[in-house]
Amino acid sequence: MKNKYVVAISFMILAIISLTIHASNSKVRADGFLEEPFFFLVPISYVLFLSGIGVLLFGFITSKLKKGNK
Repeated sequence: MKNKYVVAISFMILAIISLTIHASNSKVRADGFLEEPFFFLVPISYVLFLSGIGVLLFGFITSKLKKGNK
């Protein structure tokens, strides 16, 4: 696997891990309120996932442009 794809895949794996951590620790208290101690991981996972897609697209576009110039 090429190095440019390793960065994109690692961003996406980190996003999946952060969503899994967020989902595993949610609970409902006795008074009916939802307690989510790791809610901050939701926007972080979105940023990581979109960053992974951006890096993947950037690598794909630059490789196509380099092949087109040869």
